[in-house]
Amino acid sequence: MLPLRRHLEANASISEVHVVTPAAPIASDVFQEFGAKFFYHENPKDDNGHKELFASLKPDVVITNTVGHDALDEPILRIAKEMKIPTVTFIASWDNVWKIGRLIDSKIPISIADRFIVWNSMMKEHLMRIFPDITEDRIAIIGAPRLDYFSQKEKIASKEEVYTQFGFTDITRPFIHIATTELYPMEYIVKTIRTNIDSGVIPNNPYIYASVHPGGSLEKYKPFEQYGVTVRFSSGRREDITLPSFRYAPKDADIFFLAGVFTHASVLINHSSTVALESLITGVPVINVKYGKTFDFWNWRRSMVYRDFQQHYDDLISDGATYIASSKKELIAAVVDAHNNPHAKDAARKVTVQKMITTTDGTASEKVLNFILAL
Repeated sequence: MLPLRRHLEANASISEVHVVTPAAPIASDVFQEFGAKFFYHENPKDDNGHKELFASLKPDVVITNTVGHDALDEPILRIAKEMKIPTVTFIASWDNVWKIGRLIDSKIPISIADRFIVWNSMMKEHLMRIFPDITEDRIAIIGAPRLDYFSQKEKIASKEEVYTQFGFTDITRPFIHIATTELYPMEYIVKTIRTNIDSGVIPNNPYIYASVHPGGSLEKYKPFEQYGVTVRFSSGRREDITLPSFRYAPKDADIFFLAGVFTHASVLINHSSTVALESLITGVPVINVKYGKTFDFWNWRRSMVYRDFQQHYDDLISDGATYIASSKKELIAAVVDAHNNPHAKDAARKVTVQKMITTTDGTASEKVLNFILAL
C-alpha cells in the first residue's frame, strides 16, 4: 500500500480504503502517515467471519499481494470470490511467482484471484505456465510501484545525509554496500573485502556498510564490526511496534533515506537479492557473489542462494548487467573494476531495468491504481 497511498488519498472517486490486517489493533503505530480515508480490520478467524466482514463493507474490489504465500490471503480471496466480489492479486515482487509454484508443489491451499498485476513479461509467462487455465487477458503487466520512489529524486537523501547517519567522516571516500541475507552467511565476503582494502588492492580506502533486512537479526551481523564494517538495519525498522512481523513500518523519510543509500554507494555486493535492482536503477555497479565459503561446498549447494541462481535470478543477470563473482579472485577484480570503471555496464543495466520493471518513469503505482479503478 505504501507507494499507492498518495494516489489513493488524492483520488476523490475513492471514498474509503479498508485494510484487513493483523496489525489493525496497532494501526496508529504501523500506519502513522496514512490519512482518514483508511480503515483497519483485524483478520476474521473463520470463513463466516470473512463473509460477515465483506457483507458489512460491501467492497467494490478486494486486493491481495499473494495467493496464499501469506496464508491469511487465501480465505480473503476465496470468500470474496464466493460472494462475487471482483478480486485482484498484485504480485508484490518479481520472484514471487516461483514461490507460488512451490506452494502448489507443497499442496498448501491457495486461492486464485480473477485478475493479476505483475512487474514484467517473464512473470506473466511463468504465471500462465503454473496456471494453464488463466487466460492472457487476466494478467496485466504494469511494473513495480515500490520502485517509483527512485524517480522522486528531489526527495532522496543526499550523500551528506547518508554519510552523517552512518558516521562516515570523509565524504571524499566511497562506501561499499554489502546487502546481507538470511539465506547464507556472508562473513567470508566481508573478510575478503577488508583484507584487500587494507592491502591497497581495492582503491580509495572505501568505507564498508552492511545492511540488515529489517525483519532479520542485527546481532547475527555484529561480528562484521571487527572488520571495520558499519552494521545497520535498513531504514524503517521500528522496535516500539509490539507485533514483530510489522516492525518494518517505514515512513516516507525512511524510504527516501534508503533510496539515498542505494544512490550514493560506490558498489553493491550481494548474493541473489532483489536489492540488486534498486542499485541498478540508480546506476550503481552490482556484484553478485556466486560462491560459498571455503570447504563449505555441501551447504552452499543446498542453500536457497544457490537455488536462486538456478531459477528466477537468471532473469536479472542474463543481460550482463551485474558482475558475477564465482571466486575470491573474481570478487576482488569486480570490486576494483567497479571503482575504476563505474559506467562499464551502463548499457546492460538499462536493458535489465527496462526488462525487469517495465514502467521506469515513476508512474507504476498510478497505473496500478488506474487498473484497479477500471474494474
